[in-house]
Amino acid sequence: MRKDSVEFNGLLGGFIILIGLVVYFFIMKLAGLEHNLNLRALNLLIMAAGVFYAVRSIKHKNDDFDYLKGIGTGLVAAASSSLVFAILVFIYLQFINPEFLEAIIEKEPFGLYLNPFKIAFIIIIEGFGSGFLLTFGMMQWYKKRVPQSLVDADGDNDKTK
Repeated sequence: MRKDSVEFNGLLGGFIILIGLVVYFFIMKLAGLEHNLNLRALNLLIMAAGVFYAVRSIKHKNDDFDYLKGIGTGLVAAASSSLVFAILVFIYLQFINPEFLEAIIEKEPFGLYLNPFKIAFIIIIEGFGSGFLLTFGMMQWYKKRVPQSLVDADGDNDKTK
């Protein structure tokens, strides 16, 4: 896999996101805050940092960087980290600490309907959704602009078609 490819940079960003999510989860566990599910909103900051790193990385490694490469890289980063993190959470809830699942079931309004599969699915959907929105927002900053030399005095840029 080439170091300037969408896949390489996306997986690298996904790995960074995954490490951040796992470390954050264990810090919350050590602090006794793992039952405070509102703190998972900070996962968005971890996702944003990883997606930003992945998109910035491919932009600096690619001379022909374009919008779709940036979107693809961010989506690969979000998807890969979300899938692996969901699998880890599933294993944690199913086998390592089923008592934590019971605590979630007791505290959440729809807790009676939750199981490790549904929680993993929710993590995947949240990761894909937030990753897409973050990538889309970041790419508004990074996307190529039409060079001024292609825009004529009348504002008609037929030369770009």
